[in-house]
Formats: sequence, C-alpha cells, structure tokens
Amino acid sequence: MKSISEQIEDFEKKDYLKLKKRNIFKSENLFMAILGLNLLETRIFAFLLKNKDVSTSRMTQLFQMDRSSIQRALKTLIDMELIKRKSMSLKQYSNLKNLDSTTKRGYLYAYNALDIKTIQKRMINLLDKWYESMANYIHDLDSLFDCYEEDGRLC
Repeated sequence: MKSISEQIEDFEKKDYLKLKKRNIFKSENLFMAILGLNLLETRIFAFLLKNKDVSTSRMTQLFQMDRSSIQRALKTLIDMELIKRKSMSLKQYSNLKNLDSTTKRGYLYAYNALDIKTIQKRMINLLDKWYESMANYIHDLDSLFDCYEEDGRLC
C-alpha cells in the first residue's frame, strides 16, 4: 500500500485514473488498514455487507477454506461487533434461501453484517482517533528521538 503522502500527491495531481488502476482505495485495503482485519476477515466482511443470512458452510464453499478458518474469522468479526449471528432451524434457512425442502432437523448459524451507515461511522471515528494520535505523535517528535553523542554513545 502506498504511503499517505504518495496518495495525497496522486490526488493533488488529479490523477484519478492512475489511482483507480492501482485499486488503492478499494474496500479490501480500507478494511485492512482502518479496521485491522486480515485478508480472509476482510473478504468475509465485504461479502456479508452485500449478502444476508449466510451460513458457515456457504462461506467454506465460497472462500474455499476449511471450516475452522472461516469460524475463526467470523469470531473475530463478531468480537469486533462488525457482524452478528443468529440461530435458525434448517427448515427456516431452506425456506429463506429457497432451497429444496430439507428433512434434516437441526439448527445452524446465519451471519449478517451491521448496516453500512454504522460501519461508516465507526471507520470515520477510528480515522479521527488515528489522525489525532498521529498529530500528537508528530507534535512530540523531537522528544521521542534518542540522544546520541557524535561518537555514537547514548546521551
């Protein structure tokens, strides 16, 4: 990912086509940078933003990952309060997804992302906090450097 100064420079040049080609600001990069998600968590989260009531087995097929990897990613997203899960019967799920009626009994979890407005507010809030902390860091930059003598010894 490009540094902030390089991204700003690109914007200032109004070279939007160049930015678009490099996909710098696609959601995957934003979720990873702002929310701290890994690649699988990011992809699952992006998928859930566009799709409702998705089962774990559907995600294992879609992402071609083992169930435990998907479940770990889902747990992280739940812990971060980015998604919610709900329990439903297999019959309810079959009806909801217009699947062939199942004779199986049991329950499964279906996952949904929070609404996009809530996610946007959270990301803006995180960016604001990051900006404030970086501004404070830069303001105090001179006191953060170690002092070294000319011969290389610590002051």
